Amino acid sequence: MREFAGDILVTERLDPLVSPGKVSSHAHSIIGGSNFGMNVTTASLRDSECTTMPIQEDKSNYWFPHLYFQCEWVLLCVFPCILIPSKLISLPRIDYLFNDAEDGQPNTVKAFPDDFRMLSGDTTLRSYNASSYAQQAVTFLCLDFNGVSTKYNMLPPISCPSGIRAQINFPMCWDGVNLDSPSHQSHVSFPSGGPDSGTCDDPNYPVTLPRVFIEGYWSTGQWDAIRDQAMNSTQPYVFANGDPTGYGYHADFINGWKSGVLQNVLDKCACTSAGFGDATCCGDLGVFTLETSGSCSLTPIVDEQTLGILDKLPGNNPVNAGPADAPVLAASSIPAILAPAYAYTGASPTATGTIVTPASGATGSGSPATTASAVGAVTTNASVGSSSSVGSVATALPHL
Repeated sequence: MREFAGDILVTERLDPLVSPGKVSSHAHSIIGGSNFGMNVTTASLRDSECTTMPIQEDKSNYWFPHLYFQCEWVLLCVFPCILIPSKLISLPRIDYLFNDAEDGQPNTVKAFPDDFRMLSGDTTLRSYNASSYAQQAVTFLCLDFNGVSTKYNMLPPISCPSGIRAQINFPMCWDGVNLDSPSHQSHVSFPSGGPDSGTCDDPNYPVTLPRVFIEGYWSTGQWDAIRDQAMNSTQPYVFANGDPTGYGYHADFINGWKSGVLQNVLDKCACTSAGFGDATCCGDLGVFTLETSGSCSLTPIVDEQTLGILDKLPGNNPVNAGPADAPVLAASSIPAILAPAYAYTGASPTATGTIVTPASGATGSGSPATTASAVGAVTTNASVGSSSSVGSVATALPHL
């Protein structure tokens, strides 16, 4: 079952899974239910005013680090940033993958329980271990819609004619007990054959969940035209966590499905007449409500610029290519916090929050910090961001 998110809900430095109740270490692009915030529960998400997901009963939150283009000098980024057109923007996609029940046999895949959450990937990684299922779960496609698209385990070190697709699988085997774990990973496991094959035959993880697969499309075409003006012309992109390799790519999930709906999908939604994985058929059966033309956005909670021309990555994350794991550094300052956050379905909000917690120069957050410049690459509007470190500039890239 495939869902194309209609919008990025918001791009900001929040992560209610890893950093609940505080500003997180780096900027994420968030999709899903509009009740996203510093602290999130299944109950609160179900009360969301809107969702970016076409299946209206899916008010879960999904998020991943934003992508930036690292310029060598600020002025080289200003003009191209302004000219990036909205037509380059595309949509993130969420796939829920599961095997149909055999003839006459009941479905054995279980829906996520209330308050279930998990993380896939490791933000600190800067090298690749080919034997690790967790690292195999992260791949990138160098897209060429008029030729052959090539898969990489890293950010592609070449120009990609049709952009870059970041791909990540989540574990699908659950211990059946814990809704979360200290690592946000040890309560789940990948199946026996790797991140996208096999079964849940480990007795420690006996419950089969739907496999969540997130695809993020990054519009890199026009930025590739100025690669010679980048800090690194071979690979000019960097994720918000200061990762120019892609090995530290990661994504988070918190369940916000309306009670009973996802299990109904798993039990009854086996039709594919509208095309592989297309949700239209199941929507026509009344299994859920499908709305593909709506929109949903959220005003910021963290009073901080994450898109546009930036002199450093949000959170002050230095670009670190490894191969050693990236260190966790304290943030140099904490932005002001705005409240309330307003959900809106039009082109712009009718109101924005006011400062409820002033900015602070104190570190104290334990957030990783890195210095770098970049161009944010995932957005669902025409905004383009950039950031840079000393001697460089970064720009946020639009989502394809």
